[in-house]
Amino acid sequence: MTLSDLVKKLFKKEVGLNLSNPEHLQVVKKAYGIYYVFKNIYEKMYRYYKGDTDAIRKYLFVTERSNLKVNANYIKKFIKEEVAYTLGNDITYESRSGNEDVIKDIEYYTAHWDELHDTDLMKYLLIFTHVYELYYVDDNADFCSKIIKPTDGYAYMDNASGKVLFFIHNFKNDFDTINSFVDVYTADKIYHFDNKFNEIAAPTQNIFGEVPVTIGKLTEEGTDDSLYSDIKGLQDAFETNLSDVGNEISDFRNAYLLFKNAQVDKNDIPDMKKLGVIQFPAAGGDAAWLIKNINDTFIQNTLDRYEDTMYQLACHINHNEKLQSNLSGITLRSRLIVLENKCNLEIKAHKNIVKNRLRFLFKYLDIKKNKKYDFKDIKALYTPNIPSDDLATAQMLSQVPEGIISKDTARGLFSFINNKVAEAEKVKKELSEEMDFGNKYNDIFPEGSN
Repeated sequence: MTLSDLVKKLFKKEVGLNLSNPEHLQVVKKAYGIYYVFKNIYEKMYRYYKGDTDAIRKYLFVTERSNLKVNANYIKKFIKEEVAYTLGNDITYESRSGNEDVIKDIEYYTAHWDELHDTDLMKYLLIFTHVYELYYVDDNADFCSKIIKPTDGYAYMDNASGKVLFFIHNFKNDFDTINSFVDVYTADKIYHFDNKFNEIAAPTQNIFGEVPVTIGKLTEEGTDDSLYSDIKGLQDAFETNLSDVGNEISDFRNAYLLFKNAQVDKNDIPDMKKLGVIQFPAAGGDAAWLIKNINDTFIQNTLDRYEDTMYQLACHINHNEKLQSNLSGITLRSRLIVLENKCNLEIKAHKNIVKNRLRFLFKYLDIKKNKKYDFKDIKALYTPNIPSDDLATAQMLSQVPEGIISKDTARGLFSFINNKVAEAEKVKKELSEEMDFGNKYNDIFPEGSN
């Protein structure tokens, strides 16, 4: 019986998962086996991000020759660039109903989160095309979140309803770095096991009423549609050839002095080196260096071709290329159009995670703070960290007739404004202060007075 059939059988009449039931625990164990199958794939993808490639691991060792290994990590470079483009500016929020209190509460109740949380979440999403965000309440009763890489977790989802039935978190703690532990999250409880699924602690309560995890998914094709899959072969070829070139140059030091029609006594060699003179005892003698003839053009063209292909497949541009000095902002922006389009798709995948995050945050606020909000009222705003021509935007707005574009929309067009709501409040406060100052001035100096 497959795992899917077993789940359907067990959940046909039952609502939740009870791991005190051996049959239910068997379901989790089977899912844990599936997790381990995929774990090997994800670990290799993570190795490549860290620069631990097959080219470096399996580089051919040649005895008595130079064996340098040159690492050039384009996968990390491209992913970091995309993270910087998409989340270089903070995410801001907007209420569709104009409720300013909910925006303030979102910012307040997530203010203790790590500033790198969203960028790390995007980074792992791009590395694996799959990531989990786990929600919990800490010892201070604050709403918190933890990023779980697919190397450390697995969520079993009902394909029919799209609902997560349980989530497995595999981890090691600070006290035992050898053995791993397993937490299993269900709709009502969190179960604690060792790596052999022996219960090591009593289950703890899950306040959310559902499995507190969001599955982040970049693409339906999964690992087959990843940057790793696209350029892994090119990355290996580039590093192998670059290492070969480096070793050829290093081996170039091992040049030999070739004597023709002459024989030199080894005792005379030190004097020859010192004096810089070579004497040939017989006519027709000659000496020349025996060196390799390296075709530099062929090698450089090959490396350039690898590099250019990687840039093309990753939809990036090489910023080290020399550009014309008189390029306009629009021209520079147009060079980034393909990368910008790719990043927009990545933003949508990240936004799906944020939507479900807000849903769990509002569950927490309802349970702990008695505040009721609708996550569908919130719109997450992303400001890509890409070149923008704010001067052209200002000129365009100045020529638009009044009443066509709202001030709120106009503010959102400028790259240096990350929070439209906060900016509007600042403007309102400044106008109010100026008006109060003007009223006080008129009270002190009435019109017509000297």
